[in-house]
Amino acid sequence: MLDFSQPDAPRPLQRESWLKKLGAVAVLVASWGIILCVIGVAGLDFLQDRASSLEMPGIVLLFGWATGIVLLYQLLVAVHEGGHVAGALLARFQILTFSAGWLRLTRQAGGWKARFQRPEKGLGGMVQALAPDARNLRGRYSLFVAGGPAATLLTGAAALCLGQKLLGHYGPEYAVQLSAYLLVNALRAFGWLSLIVGGLNLIPMVSKSGYSLDGKHLWELLRGGPAMHQTLGMLQLQTLSYAGIRPRDWDPALLQHLLSNSSGGQLDCYGHYYAYAYYYDRNELELIREHLNEALDRRHLTPVTMQQHVLCEAASVAALLTRNTEQARYWLDKAQQAKPFTKEEGLFARAAVAYAEGHLQEAEKWLIAVRKQVDELPEASMRSLSTERLNEFADLLRQANEQLQTA
Repeated sequence: MLDFSQPDAPRPLQRESWLKKLGAVAVLVASWGIILCVIGVAGLDFLQDRASSLEMPGIVLLFGWATGIVLLYQLLVAVHEGGHVAGALLARFQILTFSAGWLRLTRQAGGWKARFQRPEKGLGGMVQALAPDARNLRGRYSLFVAGGPAATLLTGAAALCLGQKLLGHYGPEYAVQLSAYLLVNALRAFGWLSLIVGGLNLIPMVSKSGYSLDGKHLWELLRGGPAMHQTLGMLQLQTLSYAGIRPRDWDPALLQHLLSNSSGGQLDCYGHYYAYAYYYDRNELELIREHLNEALDRRHLTPVTMQQHVLCEAASVAALLTRNTEQARYWLDKAQQAKPFTKEEGLFARAAVAYAEGHLQEAEKWLIAVRKQVDELPEASMRSLSTERLNEFADLLRQANEQLQTA
């Protein structure tokens, strides 16, 4: 359990941001150094000869290869996530978000919204979907997960085959005709990149960013055990929420089954978070604190987005339930350190902390923003519980303003 009375010292945000930028530059320089070492003098001579045949400077060809690999990788990510979309549709899942690189599509009440957004560090793309019903969740979720690597490997193999056929078609012109050279090598590079990335994606492990690779999901679903039961349990709870069933009305046996199947990893954090949501809706303060503490203890096992979310909930609980302003500010600052807020993140927590600190106008501003966010949720069942929570908070703000006016 975390000791709220002795919080660890906050990290200096500006220094950390500067160090991260410096590290990124160092990695870029080191990467180019490695590439040049691998190519070697013979490789550079080969590139220069090829550039001469194509009547272009060697540095231009080298830069073109480097740029092309980056663009092809972005295409690979889009294809991979498109495979997850295909898997979701075949599994009859409801797609909520699609992101690939900087592109993010979000399903909202008025339809799909597209925007460009900086991707989370270490995450090329993601598709979020949920099952509208609980039929054969194990098989359907497996189909959803397998769609990504299947699309990556199949398109990679197809690109290599097509590239080889075109090489035979162009013949000697391949070495001197720029369009032929670009097309054949783009297909080759995309093919090998897809096969390598697709193969690595099937390794059952958690990435450095905290997200489980598709191979880990598939392995857990295939072999069974606690992790599979946790995953299917959470999918069932998501299905219930999608159907408009409030957390307090969830089957306690289902929740207990989720908590009893501990896998010792990030799924334990998610399990306690679901328990926290259940007891929060039932207004049982001691159990709220117990399961929120358990989730906080395990947050380091999860991606930074989940870490930020759990820390924001801790800030809200401290501000509105335990009425500890110092803790509320501490947890909100920790959430900002875990992942700097975008304009759409942490809105309710920021409103709650502003209220606890007596900044009522600022709290009103954040409340308006979070109401707009809730109104854009795609399903009425998703909006109902959030709206009730916001109405309760609005009542607190109104009472605080009335007391301020009568004082």
